[in-house]
Amino acid sequence: MDSAAAVSFDANGTIGAYQIGVLISCVLLGVTTTQAYIYYSRFPQDLAILKALVAFVLVCEVAHAICIVHALYQFTILDFGHPQRVFSRLPISLDTAIFFSTIIEQSVLGFFSFRIYTLSRKLCVPLLIVLVAFVHLLGSMATFIITLRLPSLQSYTAHWGWLSLANWCASVVNDVLTTAVLVVLLYNQRKSAQRKTVALVDKIIVWTIETGMLTSASTVFMIIFLPQYLTMKERDDLARGVCRLRT
Repeated sequence: MDSAAAVSFDANGTIGAYQIGVLISCVLLGVTTTQAYIYYSRFPQDLAILKALVAFVLVCEVAHAICIVHALYQFTILDFGHPQRVFSRLPISLDTAIFFSTIIEQSVLGFFSFRIYTLSRKLCVPLLIVLVAFVHLLGSMATFIITLRLPSLQSYTAHWGWLSLANWCASVVNDVLTTAVLVVLLYNQRKSAQRKTVALVDKIIVWTIETGMLTSASTVFMIIFLPQYLTMKERDDLARGVCRLRT
């Protein structure tokens, strides 16, 4: 890699940002594991299919964490001293993490769709959520396959950056729609509930808003910063340096 590309490389905005994301993800994996333990210990009488869904999501979460940690190890250890490799072909483990992330999201949305149907006994909204989720699934699977075949990250951002933007927009639509519908349905149930049950319903409404809006907010931030990444000068300078090395 030439000296100009080396100087322009910004580890804070690339490997550093990814490392922070991995650390936060590992913390959240611990939270998820704790929640799964509490669930199995407090609700042993739940349906077997619901227990299996929780176990499946937890296994996928662990697999996702392993993939992103392996990618971080490759970026910081195996590729140490070679920053040009950050923008070459992505590690297969990072591509696989996209696959597991999609499976987790679709499983959770499927559960919420069923919950909405149980509360409303109407199919229109659950079918809409499933439709948007299916579009997101197709987009994520396309991203997974494309990133496996493309020679570099620059090629993906140049030709397929819009696909990531579309996937995240679909994710935001589903999160907001699911949260809003659940809040409305729970609020309607609150009107006919007994006084002792009202407090519990209120807590569920707050939890629904917190969980739904948190994921929506994180995705919105990614949508906001994606165009800045696609036009990031340091990334383009480094990529040009890599191309000069290869030729």
